[in-house]
Amino acid sequence: MRKTKPRKPEQQMAQEEFQAYGEYSYAFLHKKEEQAEPQSVVQPEPAPIPIPKAKGRKKRSKTGVFFKLLAVLTALTITLIVVQETVFRLQTVYVIGNTTKTAQEVVMASGLVRGINIFSVHEEDIAKAMSKNYTIVFKGMQIEYPSTIYLYIEERSAVAVLQWLGNQYELDQEGLVMSQSSTMSPPASMPIVTGFRITNAHVGQKLSVHSTKQIEAYQEIMSELTLQLFADQVSEINLSDSENIYLILNDGITIRLGDGSYMRAKIGAVRTDMAYLRQLGKNSGMLDVSIPEDAKFMPQD
Repeated sequence: MRKTKPRKPEQQMAQEEFQAYGEYSYAFLHKKEEQAEPQSVVQPEPAPIPIPKAKGRKKRSKTGVFFKLLAVLTALTITLIVVQETVFRLQTVYVIGNTTKTAQEVVMASGLVRGINIFSVHEEDIAKAMSKNYTIVFKGMQIEYPSTIYLYIEERSAVAVLQWLGNQYELDQEGLVMSQSSTMSPPASMPIVTGFRITNAHVGQKLSVHSTKQIEAYQEIMSELTLQLFADQVSEINLSDSENIYLILNDGITIRLGDGSYMRAKIGAVRTDMAYLRQLGKNSGMLDVSIPEDAKFMPQD
């Protein structure tokens, strides 16, 4: 009876079967072992459980902060109102520039009243109120908080006269009519203006004439005569021809000015040359300063 050999296990047979392949045998067996090992299962981490926020507490906190801010703002508003009503009240007004008028007269013309809220005072309103008084020129204002205002003004004054239709009118430096009278005797201290082609004359308004060149020339001449302190030496200003203007001085000498240009230089030349002519005893003739740097004197025969 034949003896049968016991079978080898399959794993052993496979190992012997591939043992001849040398370097590849280990890789094969290693792979078989990896396939035989059971795969580990990665368990997912549990999701965090949301914790409900304290909504009610946060809402109550915001509401409390809002009411606190509201209370602070209300207190500040009330404080500001009380301060404006009690502290910022007009107490003092200073007038700068008045010569013949009192400060009270100027303040009354401005419309300012003691005790009014100083924040309600506006320069435009003061200028409008001042314009109703033609004898005052409003130059500006300055507020000094909490209770003081400075008013800057100039007073209009008559510097020349003219006669028209049986009346005599006093004019200021800009040609505004300051007064009207029936007397025909001009003041000794003011020059008389002749040659104006007048269309209308009303107290408190500028003189209306046909030619604007006449008014412009008059303004330039009177401005320089006043500035250079020579107006009291002029007895007449003749504006019949705006391109050929004449002055007549108190001592009888005639001054030819030409047109209305370079009036500062022309009046300056008159002052300088007349001082020299008076030293020479000249009291008649004509001084031509139409070209101020080349003045010429022509004595009267």
